[in-house]
Amino acid sequence: MKRKAVLWTLAAVVVVAGGGAALMKTGVLPFGRGAVAGAGAALADTVAAGDTSGGDKAAGDKDAPPAVPVELALVEGRGISAYYRAASVVEADRLVDVVARSRGRVRTVAVEEGDWVEQGAVLAELENDRERIQLEKAELSLRDKARQLDRSRQMLDEALISRKEFDDQESACKLAEAERDLAAITLEETRVRAPFAGRITERKVVPGQQVEPGTPTFNLGDFTPLRVRVHLPEAVARKVHAGQRVLVAPESSDEDCEAVVERVAPVVDPATSTVRLTLLLDDAAGLRVGGFVKVRITTDRRQDALAVPKTALVEEGALRSVFVAEADTVRKVEIRTGLYDETHVEVLEGVFAGDRVVTMGQGGLRTGTHIEVLNAEAAGIAGNAPAADALARAE
Repeated sequence: MKRKAVLWTLAAVVVVAGGGAALMKTGVLPFGRGAVAGAGAALADTVAAGDTSGGDKAAGDKDAPPAVPVELALVEGRGISAYYRAASVVEADRLVDVVARSRGRVRTVAVEEGDWVEQGAVLAELENDRERIQLEKAELSLRDKARQLDRSRQMLDEALISRKEFDDQESACKLAEAERDLAAITLEETRVRAPFAGRITERKVVPGQQVEPGTPTFNLGDFTPLRVRVHLPEAVARKVHAGQRVLVAPESSDEDCEAVVERVAPVVDPATSTVRLTLLLDDAAGLRVGGFVKVRITTDRRQDALAVPKTALVEEGALRSVFVAEADTVRKVEIRTGLYDETHVEVLEGVFAGDRVVTMGQGGLRTGTHIEVLNAEAAGIAGNAPAADALARAE
């Protein structure tokens, strides 16, 4: 009897234990899953209500992003110019091909490349024995006709011949003189002479070479002065005037030189829709004809333009913006620009004098990003100057 009572007691304990486990899984008991969830919700409510214990504070500081290191520049007024840049080559005042004027074989060449020659100097001579003989023959004939004319003049004075006979002798003498001059020209055409003083840049013939009339024999250049010709869009050419100073940068030299606008073409080239500009170089020392140069022409200038460094610009398609420092954060501001030079760009709208813009480190920035200024002294920041500036603008 006692044994049955013990068995029934053990069976009851097993049934109670199994029911308790089931109730815990379903969350009915206060220490089951529902209780855990409730405790989590209560903890979240406590945090949301502003529970700032030391442990939570450390976790928040650890998750905050670090400040972005940047460099700033002050927005201020400065003189700024707009330039138009073009490329061209140096040209001689005159650079021509000296050609042969008659047919023949080259007998002598008197000059070489690089030689300086005076106007009229003989550069080369063709074989001209026939032309020399023809000139001598014409001179002999002229002398004979001249003697006959002198005798006829004396006989006319003594009335020994008629006026008609004298006129015939005078005409014959003039004809002989013309034939002499023609023979002299024919002989002269066998000589190649310099049409002006200059330097031989290229020799194109050698002794023994057969040439025809019009064959180039030498290239002769006059390098005083040197010029540069550039072509500008019509809208730009309207802003340029004769006498204006222009900067010329030779590719072969580190030193720039100046030129003056000598003339502006009065017409627009219909093929290119450009206007030709001729520049006169002041000092051509070290420049060679045909050398490549870059030209910078000032087209506009502002004396006190509000400007920022070009490195501060953030370009996104057609939009331009900058990051303006405010206390220890930045704000992205869209701007409208005007003139620009090598280092700065004029700002027409968006920022004000005294603002500080980010010039380095924009890649990791957006509005509200915390920053660390690397060049505080150079940017003119003392203490919390950015915060003071922002407060002053707000007031």
